[in-house]
Amino acid sequence: MQAADMVVIHSNEIQLFPRGQLLDSHTAINLPAEANITVVFSSGGVQSISGPYQGTLEDPLKNKNIGDDTLVMALAEFLIERETVRGILPPAEKIWLIDVSTQKRHFCIASSERVILWRPESQSYTASSLLITHKNTGQQAKLVWPAYQTRLPWPSNLPIIYGETYTVELTTRSSTTFKKLVLYQLPDSLPTNSHKVVWMVGRGCIPQANMLLAGLR
Repeated sequence: MQAADMVVIHSNEIQLFPRGQLLDSHTAINLPAEANITVVFSSGGVQSISGPYQGTLEDPLKNKNIGDDTLVMALAEFLIERETVRGILPPAEKIWLIDVSTQKRHFCIASSERVILWRPESQSYTASSLLITHKNTGQQAKLVWPAYQTRLPWPSNLPIIYGETYTVELTTRSSTTFKKLVLYQLPDSLPTNSHKVVWMVGRGCIPQANMLLAGLR
């Protein structure tokens, strides 16, 4: 019996191929007309197929020598245990924005991205005062978030120490919100976006992992 070396991550035929189902590349796939699935291989390679289709699937990265059996198992566990993003895919850059309007604590940053704070347009109609404090040292940065601006760069005078806790206090004329924030930076060594998803899940960056997973095709 062959070991599973791929996992279904998207499917419009969930009775036959539910998300999180483990498959192996030596078993023929029988996909009916108008059905489509997307799988991730143990290498992190991604393949999408549409029916009618009958035959085996071949890993597009099979010659890259980056196979990892734990990758498909981790993705399967994530897909089975959690509801994943459906519907319209958000713009790619939104994945890496730090949403200060939610109590979600853990956010991941791509190594090539600046740290950008974000608030919904509905909360941007007035100027706000933003206070960010590094919990361990007490070092702070205070700045104004101008009205009608949804994005704000992380203050340059407050160093980011990844994996440590910051508090974020946002004050408007009528209210103050408070949250704790822990940032993680993705290592450059992750070979594919599939590997990034699993790494992000392990750091608790679940909404961002969902968004990145939704874009795998």
